[in-house]
Amino acid sequence: MLWSSYLVNKITRRRMISIVAGAAGCSIAASSALANRHQRPIVWRGVALGAQTQIILYHEDRKKAADILDKCRVEISRLENLFSLYRESSQVNQLNHNGIIKNPDFDLLDLCSKSAAISETTNGAFDITVQPLWNLFSNHFPASSGPNTDEVSKAMELVDYRNVELSGQSIRLKKKGMALTFNGIAQGYITDKIALLLKSNGWSDVLIDLGEVFALGSKPGNQPWQVAIADPANLSRSIKTVALKNRALATSGGYGTKFSIDGKHHHLFDPATGASATRYKSVSVVAPKAVLADGLSTAFSAMKIGDIKSVLQRHAQTSAFIVGNDDKLVVI
Repeated sequence: MLWSSYLVNKITRRRMISIVAGAAGCSIAASSALANRHQRPIVWRGVALGAQTQIILYHEDRKKAADILDKCRVEISRLENLFSLYRESSQVNQLNHNGIIKNPDFDLLDLCSKSAAISETTNGAFDITVQPLWNLFSNHFPASSGPNTDEVSKAMELVDYRNVELSGQSIRLKKKGMALTFNGIAQGYITDKIALLLKSNGWSDVLIDLGEVFALGSKPGNQPWQVAIADPANLSRSIKTVALKNRALATSGGYGTKFSIDGKHHHLFDPATGASATRYKSVSVVAPKAVLADGLSTAFSAMKIGDIKSVLQRHAQTSAFIVGNDDKLVVI
C-alpha cells in the first residue's frame, strides 16, 4: 500500500490544514509502479465534519479494498451523527438544545471523557464548551467590528469544561445556554476509530486523512510515511516534513476560518480570555493517537512555549512544530 504526493486544502470551522504526503514530485502512478506493478490505488473520497477526506489503499483484490472502504464510510457517517454541528439531529445538537442527553452513545461519552482529560492536562486551554463564543463572533462578523466586552464576558460565563457532567446514563450541561463543539477534536477521534477498524480487519499499512492524518504502519520497504506540514504563509509549499509510523499528525491555525478580514478574530478561541488565540500562525502536533494530536494542537494555539513543553513532557512520543508570527519554525 502506498500514499503518494498530493496537496490537500481543507476548511473546517476550526482550521484549514494543508499537507503534502509522500515524496515530493512523485506521482501516484509512478509510486505504485515502484511498489508493486500489479497494484493500482483504490481511493475513497468524501467529506467529514466539513473537511475533505480521503483514504487510499493498494491491494491486488480490489473488491476486498472496496468492501473495507465502504465499512469506513459507514462508520464515518455514524460518528458524524454523534458529533457534527452540521447535522441537525446529531446527538451533540440534541445535547446543546436540551442541556441534557440521556443514554448517549458510548462514543459520545468517550469523546467527552477524552476531551476532559486534555482540558485537564492543558489547564483548560482546550475546552469543548467554547461554542457560545463561536456563536457570538459568527453572529457579529462581517456586519460589525465584533462583540463588545460585555457580550464577550457574558458568553464566557458559559465556558468551562468542568460544567459538563458525565455519567453512564447521561451527559448534562450544568448551565443554561451552554453548548459544546467537538470541532477541535472530533476529526482526530474519528481518524483513530477508522484506523482501528482498518487494523482489526487486517489492514496494517495505510495513510488515513480525515482532517487529521494517521500513518497506520509503514509504506513499502518498512519505511515511515513522509508527511509535510504546510507553510502558513504559502499553503502551496511545505515548511517541514515529518516521518510518521503508527503516529498521527494534526495542525491548527487561525487562518482556517477568519471572522475579521485582518485575521485578528478567528475560530481558535483562548478559553481563558474569550479572544482568538494569536500567539502563533500554526501549531502541528505528532502523537500516538490522532485524538490527542488534534486536541493538543488546538490547546497549544493558546499556550506559551514553556507551558507547551511541560505538557509534552507528560506525553510520550509526542512533539510539536510551531510556526510563530515571525514565520520561524520551533520544534519541541
